[in-house]
Amino acid sequence: MTDFSDCDFTLGTAESLTGGAIAKAISSVSGSSRYFRGGIVAYATDVKCSLLNVDASTIEQYGVVSLEVAESMALGCRDVLNVDFAIATTGIAGPSGGTASTPVGTVCFSVAGPNGCKSWILHIEGDRSEVVDAAVEKGVQYLKESLKSFTASVGR
Repeated sequence: MTDFSDCDFTLGTAESLTGGAIAKAISSVSGSSRYFRGGIVAYATDVKCSLLNVDASTIEQYGVVSLEVAESMALGCRDVLNVDFAIATTGIAGPSGGTASTPVGTVCFSVAGPNGCKSWILHIEGDRSEVVDAAVEKGVQYLKESLKSFTASVGR
């Protein structure tokens, strides 16, 4: 479920692998305009750099599919969209593009919030659409967990 109706924070998305599907899932809920400010689909590497302020050296050092790039995307989204929380995704949905060290189905997530970032990496089995669908589901879950954790930490 992508209902954040009890959310007291503003949200944004920075998506590569998921191509805007998390933004679509969040914005498809009635009343989401109260907390969802928007999303940036940064599929191309140069867009990650120009719109989300991901440093090219981070991509060169860690690769575009990395926790470091996902974190940079989330932080950039948080700044650019002026939101409390931003989720970012980057990965390889397949069927091609994988390597031995970064196989198809590798998905990196990061949620940036007032207390910094938390990041995850998953290896999702399935065809392209199954990888993307599972990434959307996990991304929404990670965003909800991050909101809940922050709320608990500040006593809300």
